[in-house]
Amino acid sequence: MAAARGPCPHCSQEIIAPDPARGLAAIEVPVPKVRELIEATQETPLESTPSVLARPSGRSLLPACLVTGMVALTIGFLLGMRVGRESPPPATVVVPATPVTPVTPVTPAEEKPPMPEPITIRVKPIIDKAPVEAPKEEPKAEPKQVAATAEATLRAFLEAPDWASRSAYVLFPEKTRAAMEAYSHEAPDGPTAFTSITAKQTQIDETTGYTLLIFFVATEAFPSGIPTAVQETAGGWLVDWRAFVEFRDQLFQKFVDGPVDQTERFHLIVSQPPPGSKVNRANEHFMSVVVNAPLNPTPQVAYVKNASEASTTLRAATPADEFFTPVLEVVKRATADGKIFLEVLEVVASNWSPREP
Repeated sequence: MAAARGPCPHCSQEIIAPDPARGLAAIEVPVPKVRELIEATQETPLESTPSVLARPSGRSLLPACLVTGMVALTIGFLLGMRVGRESPPPATVVVPATPVTPVTPVTPAEEKPPMPEPITIRVKPIIDKAPVEAPKEEPKAEPKQVAATAEATLRAFLEAPDWASRSAYVLFPEKTRAAMEAYSHEAPDGPTAFTSITAKQTQIDETTGYTLLIFFVATEAFPSGIPTAVQETAGGWLVDWRAFVEFRDQLFQKFVDGPVDQTERFHLIVSQPPPGSKVNRANEHFMSVVVNAPLNPTPQVAYVKNASEASTTLRAATPADEFFTPVLEVVKRATADGKIFLEVLEVVASNWSPREP
């Protein structure tokens, strides 16, 4: 409403509103002659006047209202704005006409014209309500800062002297501690020597907003790096111990070389065998797939029952020349004539994201 004419919000005297952008204060408007006011009303009806909330270019004056504040916020900013700059319905103010001397001279024979009816001026209502400020967003940490914090947790995990101290840095500690203690009796327990740590991948969970970082921990045995997941949680950054140990100690290969009738879950890379190859041994009862662990140089052939849900999932996820990285439940079996083979029982998860055991 800067520089616009209208009633004063306090005394109802018609004024020209202040224009803070030009440094002009409010001024009173002299009462116009009735005929001039009628002609002005007829020539320029208020219904055709452009919205006070829009500039000639069509851009919104909302930013200007927020900057100038003061009177512009009180008088000009209408909280009843709707989408598409739709203004609220106008109110009606009745201003009684003021008797004035006719413009043309009156002869004695002529009669004086009757007093005009009160003139109706349509003005827009003013809603006396302060604007609501949008909530301020909390500043987010820079990606480098996030990676550095996660890496500090990973280093503490790798350098921990034993499983008990290492358990302070693992995901799902309530269910993982018992597995860590049991594993410490099967494999040497101690820190993991590494040559470098490199952040390779970042992923944000849309549901929780937490970040998942994939690091590659390079060691002398695996110079290309051991894929290690570090997950952001409400309690800080924590490491996926189960997947790390599985990759570092090549547990899938130990399973392949171990006794029959054992069932385990592994993070594997799955693909279809090439058509016509020796490993493509599908029949009416089983389909065959090629499975391999990330750091295992020797692929393995596994079989899946055709009527199972696992076979449906694996067929759909492994079209020609494409790979699938699920968590599979696998069993090692032996036929009646002593042939050893791997059978996929279930697709536990469709990706390697950390999950509660």
